[in-house]
Amino acid sequence: MKKKVLAMLTIGAMAMSMAMGTSAEDVDKLVVALRITGTTPAEVDKVQEKISEITREKIGAEVELLIIPSGSYKQQMTLMLSGDEKLDVMGCNSGVYTTALASEALKPLDDLLAEYGTGIIEAAGDEWLQQGQVAGIQYGIPVIADSACGYGTFGMRTDILEKYDIDVSNVSSYDDMTEIFQIVHENEPDMTVVAPATVGYSPMQYCIEWDKLGDYFGVLEDHGQTTTVTNLFESEGYRNYLDVMHNWYESGFFSKDVTTATEAGSSLMKAGNLFCYFNANKPGIETQEENASGVDMTFVQVLETFTQTGNNWQWTIPENCEYPEKAMQFINLLYTDPEIVDLMCYGIEGEHYVVNDDGTIRYPDGVDATTVGYNMSANVWAVGNEFLAKVWETNDPDVWEQTKEWNQTGIVSKAYGFFYDNIDVTTEMAAVQSVYDEYRMSLECGALDPETTLPEMNEKLYAAGLQTIIDEKQEQLDAWLAAQGE
Repeated sequence: MKKKVLAMLTIGAMAMSMAMGTSAEDVDKLVVALRITGTTPAEVDKVQEKISEITREKIGAEVELLIIPSGSYKQQMTLMLSGDEKLDVMGCNSGVYTTALASEALKPLDDLLAEYGTGIIEAAGDEWLQQGQVAGIQYGIPVIADSACGYGTFGMRTDILEKYDIDVSNVSSYDDMTEIFQIVHENEPDMTVVAPATVGYSPMQYCIEWDKLGDYFGVLEDHGQTTTVTNLFESEGYRNYLDVMHNWYESGFFSKDVTTATEAGSSLMKAGNLFCYFNANKPGIETQEENASGVDMTFVQVLETFTQTGNNWQWTIPENCEYPEKAMQFINLLYTDPEIVDLMCYGIEGEHYVVNDDGTIRYPDGVDATTVGYNMSANVWAVGNEFLAKVWETNDPDVWEQTKEWNQTGIVSKAYGFFYDNIDVTTEMAAVQSVYDEYRMSLECGALDPETTLPEMNEKLYAAGLQTIIDEKQEQLDAWLAAQGE
């Protein structure tokens, strides 16, 4: 009798274990890499455990969030992809994506997507997913978020504007911004006036007037309204940008260490050391950046809104992923499961945010942007399906509907949907990238005089093979346009 009872208890325990998912000892672990523009939240471990409670049950896997600051993201991903470090799911911007493709470090996703990503297909649609395809093969899953970008946007501390009675209602140019910066600089000489938003990136990422076609080495000028690939670094738009940045640097608006800064614009503003940083306009930008900086901000846009080719952020599965089926199942959750999306963006309900009666969310009482243990609302757009995330209370409740409408505004590049495959020019790409990296931050942050430095950089770029890259890109674009019937 005792043996029968013991057997029944054992079977019951096994059934309970199966109902709850795989045991902690047997569960697969997914390492998920995500780039952030600010600092890593203090309570990542607590949030990833909450995510894992859900994923253990739904897909039989737990999650480790590998959150890396933007300045070192590409380098760390490249090292991990080339080594034997565990990496199962990787978020990619265009730079990481093209580099990983060239080294054949990404898995083709077509079969995995068809079997384990049906929610993604339903949410994104075939046309949207084409942005993650190369030669008809799916390598990336583009995020569902804002695609139109309000370039030339500046986020400024509202209290400083009010303190010096600065009216920004008619600001529409770099010259207008120069006047504002001069007022602030004269009255707040110990404060940095303007800074890049992202560590390791120059302000140019938010000051674009061309379709960069993935990597800047051969672009379509005039917001992609031409189909002739040209050298960006010889364009009037690029030179104008450099002249403005050089003037601002010489005027003392940038910090002298801007090229080597290790703190994002939002972090500097949170510490009280910065007046303004570059950004890209879209519905909800104020809430996104105020949550990151912890201060009230005012935004102005001085360049055109437009949509470039491709998608700025995609989810991928590295070739050396240990559990590709589980990895795709997790990515599928990022596009279909609001609870997972909210955890990734805002943390744990009741600890990192609370829900208002109208369904919007806010910080818990006694907590703000400077003290909360987890908030990555500035990265909502990169999580997967942005439109599943809860809405912060300072946004309009219908901000996601506004964003969908926003995506239909502005200029659309004639190459929208084209993806450039640099596999045949990897040697030239490496050489050209090396030259560009030598000058990029110092030139594009204004520390170097473009009058003398830009011709020098162009000479080295051509010697490294830039024209070969431009010709290859033009050939691929022409073939793509022909296939589109254009």
